[in-house]
Amino acid sequence: MTISSVAAIANLIVLESKLLRAFKTESNDPDAMQLRYSVALKDVANCLWRTGVEEEIAHKFIELASAVKEGRIPFLRRQNASGRTYDSEVIWNYRCYVVIGLECIHRSEKMKLGEAARYIAKEYPVFNRLKRNPSHSLATSIISWRRYFNEGKGYEHLRACMDMGPYEQLPKTRLGPRSNPPS
Repeated sequence: MTISSVAAIANLIVLESKLLRAFKTESNDPDAMQLRYSVALKDVANCLWRTGVEEEIAHKFIELASAVKEGRIPFLRRQNASGRTYDSEVIWNYRCYVVIGLECIHRSEKMKLGEAARYIAKEYPVFNRLKRNPSHSLATSIISWRRYFNEGKGYEHLRACMDMGPYEQLPKTRLGPRSNPPS
């Protein structure tokens, strides 16, 4: 089944509306979260099916929604923690944006790296909640997060997002001599 671009966009608008409704209420109650994600996955499945994606693929989302609702996702296993555990991908996602901001300030050549990290820490104390250890300096943590990404560690798609940041899409003359991201 093929679908027109207009119909596909209309389906995405309907999906957005349904997802906004599903996630409108924030609750840390596990049962409520399970239900929200289950409903959202079913909405995604229905949108995929209506836009012409193979029924088998859309059905996988229905299966996942059902498994989430029933609390039986067989392929998810809690990793055995031996020593210090990793921070969640959600936390690293936010850290990624902080590091991108640091890079933008640093590459503008208006501040050196340490200055830029201290500036971000001073102007945006809300980022303190991203630190692993509350007693550590936010500026030091930000530089540590940058080093973590630059060393090729961390979540693959976050590093990819950093590599294809908005600075690559702008003309090089607007960004100065250090406009090319390190490879």
